[in-house]
Amino acid sequence: MITQSTQEIIVSGITFMVMGMFLGNLIFVVLGLFPIVFLAIGVLIRQPQDITVSRKGEDAKIWVDNQIADTLTATVKGGVGLVSFNDCIPSSFNLDEGTNVKFFWKGVKDKQVIISYRATCAKRGMYELNDVKYETRHPLQITDNQIGKAQAPRSYIVQPRPMFVRRIREKKAITRIPMPMEARITFGFPTTDFLEVRDYQPGDLYRNINWKVTARRLSSSPSALQVNEYEKEGKKMVWIFLDSATHMSLGTTVQNTMEYAVRATLGLADFYLSRECQVGLCIYDYDAHEWEGSYQRTQDTPDLDNTFFGMDQMETKVKVEEARGTREPSLSRYLFPDTGKKQQFRILREMLNVDIRYSGESLKEAIHSCRRHIVGTLPLFIIITMLDASKTDALYAGIKELYKYSGRLKMKPSIIVFNIQGYKIAAQREVEEIAAKLLDFRNKPLTGVLRKMGATVVNWNPHTQSFAQALIKQRA
Repeated sequence: MITQSTQEIIVSGITFMVMGMFLGNLIFVVLGLFPIVFLAIGVLIRQPQDITVSRKGEDAKIWVDNQIADTLTATVKGGVGLVSFNDCIPSSFNLDEGTNVKFFWKGVKDKQVIISYRATCAKRGMYELNDVKYETRHPLQITDNQIGKAQAPRSYIVQPRPMFVRRIREKKAITRIPMPMEARITFGFPTTDFLEVRDYQPGDLYRNINWKVTARRLSSSPSALQVNEYEKEGKKMVWIFLDSATHMSLGTTVQNTMEYAVRATLGLADFYLSRECQVGLCIYDYDAHEWEGSYQRTQDTPDLDNTFFGMDQMETKVKVEEARGTREPSLSRYLFPDTGKKQQFRILREMLNVDIRYSGESLKEAIHSCRRHIVGTLPLFIIITMLDASKTDALYAGIKELYKYSGRLKMKPSIIVFNIQGYKIAAQREVEEIAAKLLDFRNKPLTGVLRKMGATVVNWNPHTQSFAQALIKQRA
């Protein structure tokens, strides 16, 4: 499309020609021909239009703070003019080498340019680089700039780096990291511990038949075959509850409380999975509505007809639907307990998508959603959150709910509250560090109350402590 400035030049040229012919002035006619000739030349010269972009390499899966290298080859055919390319990268990527923007002049011949750069991935997540934006300009600026997109797909999966707890060299340090109690369950491999003799059932192994007991019973009366029953192998179970409330976003977009909470979740999951424990994951929202069972009216609705008797209604009557009997179910986010590399992969995949307000359940409601997988076991519960003295009711209610399923174990702690000190993460100046210390000092009474309730509180400042040191220095 012709630009507005070009249209103005053409109109002025036609005006000069009309005036020249009307007045018989040859100079005006010649002046009017210049814009027409300029337009004719501009129409013959076309701006670049045939553009293709190809990207080298394949989709990649990397860790946080690792570098990616990308190379694009852009081919421009036909036309003359200025061409610019822009490979838009996510805001969390830090450009280290090269450039993702390219400007060059396209002459008469076809031209091929290479765009290469290196960038550091500073935040976890799944990133799609689908299109490369380009813009072409006419050399005489007669037509509008053409903006388009060239397909060059690339996917990057940036995984959060777990904080592994492999081996702690300090003496007696390993005993400070609690392990869950072993629970006998109805499935699993049989052990050598004898349980009972029972009747044969289809599917029982032939070698488990007790022929002596069977012969003794058959000698007195007809009876079914008798089978030896052994104890099933118990499994140690760990439940990790991750908070996704708004206060977990304290800090920068790259280094905030939620990012460290995700890394702590992966570190704890790896620690217990490597020790053949079943690990389950549940994500909750500290600020979500407290679960109180099915919705019921506490009192009858007032009769407004009797209250406003004798008064004329000005608005038209609107039919309102009756309230539902139960509250709509909240968004549940949990993984069932399992072992091995598959469970580790499931947890890692879930951590890629975790964000603020990821779940719609409070801690109490999240525990209630997982209750069928908790009953009958003696799991270790780990609550990863950021303690706040101004909001304690939801945490107290959640811990009381956990004790319904686990009880208070005197020998080993069954509940761990992993407190990530978000105020210290967000502090960047000396004044902010002093304020963070005061806010953490305000949480000390809350820590004491939680320990009196039987929970173990672990305080972690990622700026001064490693993940393993935080676990070593914890006390019940």
